[in-house]
Amino acid sequence: MIQLLMDNTYWHKLQSIFDEALLVGSDQRNAFLAEACAGDSELHEDIINLLEAHTNVSKNWGLSPVSTSTSQPIGLMAPYQEGDEIGHHKIIAQIGIGGMGVIYQAFDSHLERNVALKFLPAFLHSDELSRLRFMSEARSASRLDHPNICVIHDIDETPEGHMYITMPHYLGETLAARLKRGPLQYEDALAITIQIANGLASAHAHDIIHRDIKPANIMLTEHNVVKILDFGIAKVTNIHLTGAGVSLGTLAYMAPEQMRGEEVDARADVWALGITLYEMLTGKTTLKGNGMNQETNPVLNKDTAPVKSLPDQVPELMHRILITAMQRNRDDRYPNISAMLEDCMQIQETLTTEKNPNPHRRHINKKVYEWDPRFLDTVVNILMPELGPITSKLVYRQAQQAENIEALCSALCEHLPNEETRQKFSEKLKLKAAMDPTPPAPA
Repeated sequence: MIQLLMDNTYWHKLQSIFDEALLVGSDQRNAFLAEACAGDSELHEDIINLLEAHTNVSKNWGLSPVSTSTSQPIGLMAPYQEGDEIGHHKIIAQIGIGGMGVIYQAFDSHLERNVALKFLPAFLHSDELSRLRFMSEARSASRLDHPNICVIHDIDETPEGHMYITMPHYLGETLAARLKRGPLQYEDALAITIQIANGLASAHAHDIIHRDIKPANIMLTEHNVVKILDFGIAKVTNIHLTGAGVSLGTLAYMAPEQMRGEEVDARADVWALGITLYEMLTGKTTLKGNGMNQETNPVLNKDTAPVKSLPDQVPELMHRILITAMQRNRDDRYPNISAMLEDCMQIQETLTTEKNPNPHRRHINKKVYEWDPRFLDTVVNILMPELGPITSKLVYRQAQQAENIEALCSALCEHLPNEETRQKFSEKLKLKAAMDPTPPAPA
């Protein structure tokens, strides 16, 4: 069993093998672990327990708690059981376990709601670097207020010195759990990508890079709203906690420069989102093989474009997004996530129009309204909390095609994540239009 305290060498070795094992097929995993652990039975047992917990949690982050047993690695979990009270929170069940934390579902008696409590692993409590990284996660995420980012309610510490973050408890499943049932339709994959990109654009605007975008860190809630989870290894400007040459993240989604241990910027998230989109479309990652070199070499050196293996039904327009996002030389990728987001939204609009022609959209020789820029700026302000940095371009582009308020509202609602936000926006837009002393006039 993993001892309560362990040296960093053992931890980094365990983390590396665990991350690689996740990429190996179940039929090959035993052979891989036997070779990777090189006869270290303690290490082998710890990784097996981690993989079992990871598999259970991945089935449903919000609904299927991980069953606890004495065989689980006690060093990777805070010692709490169902019914334990932590401040005004009562533990319901353990629902997650990973390299930088253990997550419990709990009931908040003050606000009478279910929440998620994420604890720093017990054996790292004395590791000052890990405590700093954990605090960085909380501070970074707490600065972000966006509908596609998991918010932070609070950060606290138990009397025993166990640090934890309080977050919402979402009902739904991770994207990783969904992909176990097969690839997505390209329309759904594009819609999810747009929501992820929206959240990342907001984070990047605050100088925060996620650096671990992958299906396991994407929550698909019951209301079809995407939430980005775990900014646990986010890099905040002027905060460098990982050290030179240390690569953090999950291998299959790491950009080449990240694998080499180089300094990363927002384009690492562009790469990871491209890989995630590819997996949504194909149901498989871009990497294969068992060993570290077998996994990394295709990313670092291979010239074959993975988009060649996309299903036939995926539109050619989406190939361009993947090709640009997955360039090994980051200077050849999208310069920022907003540029990728804009392409995704333009393609979504094109595909939607082709499938369901909108009678409100502009046709050749049909007159459209000449919009007052002040009115459109108000619309931008209304939508900014929902759509992020891309809002201004989107509103003005849609206004060029809309012939009236109803058409503009309808076009913009297509980009909102759910019926509730669409209804609220529609009401606000129509109220503003009614109050505007100089409504748009035909051009």
